[in-house]
Amino acid sequence: MVVSVLGLAVVAGAISYVLIERATATATVPAPGAQSMADADDVQRVLQLGKPAVVEFGANACASCREMKPILEALQREHGERISVLNIDILKTRGYISRYKIQLMPTQVFFDAQGREIGRNMGKVSAGEILARLGVSSQERTP
Repeated sequence: MVVSVLGLAVVAGAISYVLIERATATATVPAPGAQSMADADDVQRVLQLGKPAVVEFGANACASCREMKPILEALQREHGERISVLNIDILKTRGYISRYKIQLMPTQVFFDAQGREIGRNMGKVSAGEILARLGVSSQERTP
């Protein structure tokens, strides 16, 4: 019994390793005519704006990611002058998975105004919690 469970665990680990390696390999070798990650890194462009930022790494195929979309859109609409909000579909741009060490969808990564990562959240999170993590008051709204 123990040998069977151990064998299954080894097989599952090997499969996970192969899948991660494939995702990383496909992500680092751009398709002909496609931009490389260095050229197309929207995250770095947002961080250069000099505002606190939240970047969500998810996908339309993920139910929790779809639930987060209106929250992120509202944050951008109401606080866009003070913060940056970016939503990355990691199934379309797989290079972000390894570059930003994404383990679960959705993952929100929080950055300060200098572009340094200051925290992460895996799963759903409220608009108030996002603002708090970015150090922005929810009372001050963009006119």
